[in-house]
Amino acid sequence: MNAAAAAQEPAMQDIRFGIIGCSAIAPRALLEPIRHVAGARVTALANRTVAKAQEMAERYEVNVVYGHAEDMLKDPDIDAVYIALSNDLHAEWIGRALQAHKHVLVEKPLCLNTADLAPLAAIVEQSNAYLLEGVMVQHHPWQRELRRIIESGRYGRLCSIETSLCIPAKEGHADNYRSRPEQGGGCFWDLGVYWLQFLQAVVGLEQAEFHSQSDFAGPHGCDWTFHAQARYPSGLEASALFSFERPYRCAHVLTFDSAVVTLKDCFRANLGFYKMTLKTEIIKKDIAVNISDVEVRSALSQSSLPTKTVFEPMNYYVNQLDAFCSIIRGETEPIPFHEAAERVRLLAAIHKAARSGEAIYAV
Repeated sequence: MNAAAAAQEPAMQDIRFGIIGCSAIAPRALLEPIRHVAGARVTALANRTVAKAQEMAERYEVNVVYGHAEDMLKDPDIDAVYIALSNDLHAEWIGRALQAHKHVLVEKPLCLNTADLAPLAAIVEQSNAYLLEGVMVQHHPWQRELRRIIESGRYGRLCSIETSLCIPAKEGHADNYRSRPEQGGGCFWDLGVYWLQFLQAVVGLEQAEFHSQSDFAGPHGCDWTFHAQARYPSGLEASALFSFERPYRCAHVLTFDSAVVTLKDCFRANLGFYKMTLKTEIIKKDIAVNISDVEVRSALSQSSLPTKTVFEPMNYYVNQLDAFCSIIRGETEPIPFHEAAERVRLLAAIHKAARSGEAIYAV
């Protein structure tokens, strides 16, 4: 496009966001990241406790506060909403927002009740607005790089994946939906979506057989520690530990025939702009060589040194918001609804199976 034509092009209007629910995640997931995303701004907040919304609005220079989310959805100056309500309210407000022609970014999980999936799918199909479940990690390039490594076969067969997502509960999650079973409390509903999305992205979920265990010994019978395993026909086994009571550890460890690839502190970039590093260590094999050969010994020594793939500092929530805005503008293809729906179905089934001991199979 030449300069004269460009001058006549109308400037693209900012995407104007409203936030439904002024929970603690709202600043980290939207109010702070949006400062780093061009062409987007928060213009309104809605919260049942108006004083809380007013305090947040003043802090982040948001002009409009609503005491009822319904009023925000009627506002023609709102293009998109971020839903930061407790898990049990997600489905209702996703539906209301899409029917009001607002784009929706909703905190994970998409919903709690699998019976809500079909009505939501119908609304998504009929709406001219987009829906994105806020699984922040899926927008970072380390997932694509891991899939590329697996598909390349450079280290042979992928034998196992071990995941730890252990985040000690701050103040025991007292007065928090995470300690209320009816609101999707417990560590698996809170953290399991990240594991399922990770598997979905790097190896898929097709034909996986899931098993799970928990003693449900947390507050009000919530699962405070949860174990899950996925077994594939190829022989791949993926295990995961989720916990609100064990020491902090968030990592993925992928073991291949000839290498181990590790991503430590895999949640770190939700707290700010941080580098993420994939560390690869070669597994030594028995090789018949003349060990007196200095050159061969040197070559083997060099090949077995750990290597690192370091990604530039990124913020998960900035990446997520940037991706969502690109979808709204038509620059990027939307993530299919069925991917989020599949995760919800598996979350519910795996959680239930931890009590019964039954096996769960991915569709």
